[in-house]
Amino acid sequence: PPHAFCMINKNLNKGLVGADIFICYKKSMNRPSLITYKPGILSRYPHQDQDSFPLPMSVPLFCLPMGATLELWPVSASQPDPVFSTFVLTVSDAAQKVYGSAVTFYERVPPDKLTSEQLKKLDPGGQGDVAAFTYNTNKCICLLSRWPFFDTFEKFLLFIYNMSCEGSHSVPIERYISHLLEEVPFPSVQRPRILLQLSPDDRIIFTQPEDLPLPRSGAGFRQLLMNLGSENCLMLLLCVLTEQKLLVHSLRPDVLTAVAEAASMIIFPFKWQCPYIPLCPISLVELLHAPLPFLIGVDSRFFDLSEPPRDVICVDLDTNIITLGESKLNIHPSFLPKKPTRVLRNCLDRLHQKLHLLLQSATTQSSNNTDHSIDNDFQLKRKELNFELEIQEAFLRFMATILRGYRNYLLPIIKAPTVGTTDTNSLFNLKAFTLSRDRSDTKFFGLVVKTQMFIRFIEERSFVSDMDAGLAFFDECTEKDGEGRLLDLDESHHSERTVFIMPPEPTGLPSNTTYTYQGFTLNPLLFSHKEPKSLLKAATRLSGGGMAPGSPMARRTKHEIKSAQKLAKKYASSPELWAKCLLGTCYSLWFIHLPSFVLMSQTKAPGTLRNAQELLVRI
Repeated sequence: PPHAFCMINKNLNKGLVGADIFICYKKSMNRPSLITYKPGILSRYPHQDQDSFPLPMSVPLFCLPMGATLELWPVSASQPDPVFSTFVLTVSDAAQKVYGSAVTFYERVPPDKLTSEQLKKLDPGGQGDVAAFTYNTNKCICLLSRWPFFDTFEKFLLFIYNMSCEGSHSVPIERYISHLLEEVPFPSVQRPRILLQLSPDDRIIFTQPEDLPLPRSGAGFRQLLMNLGSENCLMLLLCVLTEQKLLVHSLRPDVLTAVAEAASMIIFPFKWQCPYIPLCPISLVELLHAPLPFLIGVDSRFFDLSEPPRDVICVDLDTNIITLGESKLNIHPSFLPKKPTRVLRNCLDRLHQKLHLLLQSATTQSSNNTDHSIDNDFQLKRKELNFELEIQEAFLRFMATILRGYRNYLLPIIKAPTVGTTDTNSLFNLKAFTLSRDRSDTKFFGLVVKTQMFIRFIEERSFVSDMDAGLAFFDECTEKDGEGRLLDLDESHHSERTVFIMPPEPTGLPSNTTYTYQGFTLNPLLFSHKEPKSLLKAATRLSGGGMAPGSPMARRTKHEIKSAQKLAKKYASSPELWAKCLLGTCYSLWFIHLPSFVLMSQTKAPGTLRNAQELLVRI
C-alpha cells in the first residue's frame, strides 16, 4: 500500500486476469477549523533557572509539536482524553540529555475572550450559530528530568490534571508539584525504592536506576519489537548502521520517542553522530531536506500537511510498514552478516512471541487482579526491566559478533597528533579489517566503515573518551563465547527497603479553605518555597561536574567491580598469578588517584607525571 495507508487484505479483482485490486485507507485525525500559534510558557516551577538545570528555551515546541491551536468544535463534540507524550532534548553541546514527559489536553475558551479576527477565521462565511459551537485550545503540562522516569511521571501528570477537573481539594495542585520536586528523594543504594502516596487510591513509585555499562537512554525495546516485529527490526538496524535518512512516525507520541531512542541504542558501541530528534516539532521539519543522514520522529499528521523528500526512508509504527526512498530500493536485511543475523532473527522471534504472551497475561491479571500490594508494583517494574534487557542484549550480541577482533586492526599512534595522524586510515587498518570478514559480507562492511559513527568509534578507542567504561565493557562482550548473559541485573545488592512518603500537607495555608480549578491555571503563591534538601544539593553538585577534570572515573562502576572480582577468583588459585593481580590492583589505585593528586599539588605535578610515565613504561 502507499505509505501511511492501511490495506484491507481482500482482492477486489475476482477475474483470472488483470492486476490485484485492494482498498487502502489512511488513519488521520479529524481536523476542525483551527488557528495555529507558536507555543509558549504560561507558568513554570521553579520560577527561576537553577545553575545545575536551566530550562531549555525549546521546551514549548516539543510539548506541543503540532503547535498551539485554537479550534472550533460542534457543541455536541465530547472532550478528548488527555494524550501522554515524551521527548528528548540534548543540552550542554549535546553532552547531556533532558527527558520530557508531557500530558496534552483541551480547555474551553469563552467566546468573549476571543478577538473578532479570531472569530472570523474560525467561522469562515460567518454563518455559524455561536450557540452551536464551542472554542477550545490545547494545553500541556510537562515534567523535565535528567532521568527517563516516563511511566512514573505519566501517572503523576494525569493525577494533577484530573485534580483540575474534579471538584474542590483541601491541598492545591501547586503543593503536589513542589512536594514532588523538593521533598521526594532520588532512589539510591540506601533507599532503592521510593513510594509516593498521592491519594488513598493513587501512588507512584521510583526505583533505583540500574548501574549498567551502557549509555543512559529513554529507549523502549518492548515498543520497538511489538510495533515493528523481528523482520522490520532487522531492516531498521541495517538502515541505522548504514546511516540512512530515517523518518519514524506515529500517532502515539510516547511510542515514537521510545522507538527512536531504541533505534539509536541498538547500534551500541556506535553512537549516532547525525541530526537526531526523536519527536520533532512541525516547525523544524525543514531538517528533512538536509543533505546528510538523520534520525527524526514526527507525528503522523505531518503527512496531511506535507510529503517527505523522495530519498527518505519512512518507518510507520502504526501500520508496521517501512517505505524505502526511490534511491534506496536495493536495501534489504539480507545485506546484514548471515550467521549473526540468523541468530538475532531467531532470538527476536522468540522474544516477540514471549512479549505477546506477557501482554495477554498482564491484561488478564489487570482485569482480575485484587492484589494492590506495594510489592506487586515493584515486581512488575522488575519484570519489565528484565525483558527490556533481554531484547537489548540480543542486539548487543549481534554487534559484538560482527565486530569481534576489531582491536587487532587498531594502529598505534607513533607521533604527536596532527590532522593526518588522527585520520581513520592512520588509526585503523580498514582494508585488513574488511578482508578479515566473510567474503559475502564485504558490501555491508564497506558501507559501515564509511559512516561517521564508525569513524567516531575508532577515534574513541584510540584516544581518551567519556565512553571508555562502556567501550571496555563492549570489548569484553566481543571476547565472550557461548550463550552466557551479556546484560543482567545485579541481584547481589538488591534490597526491598522502601521509603514511604505521605501526600503533601496544607502547611502554611489558610485553615478550612478548599481549592477549585477552572482549567489548569496555577497560582505561584501556592507553591511551597522550601529549600531543596541538602542531600539533593550534594547529588546536584556531583552530577554537575564535581569530578576532577580529566579523571577517567570518580569511582569504579559496578561492572568494573564485578570484572575485578571475577579476575581475582580466577587468579586466586595460583600464587604467582595472585601476586600479579595484587600488583595490578595497586597500580590501578595509584592511577585512579593521580589526577586528583596533580590538581591538589601543582608544585609536585611535573615530578609525579614523570613517575607515572616511568611506571607505564615498566608495566
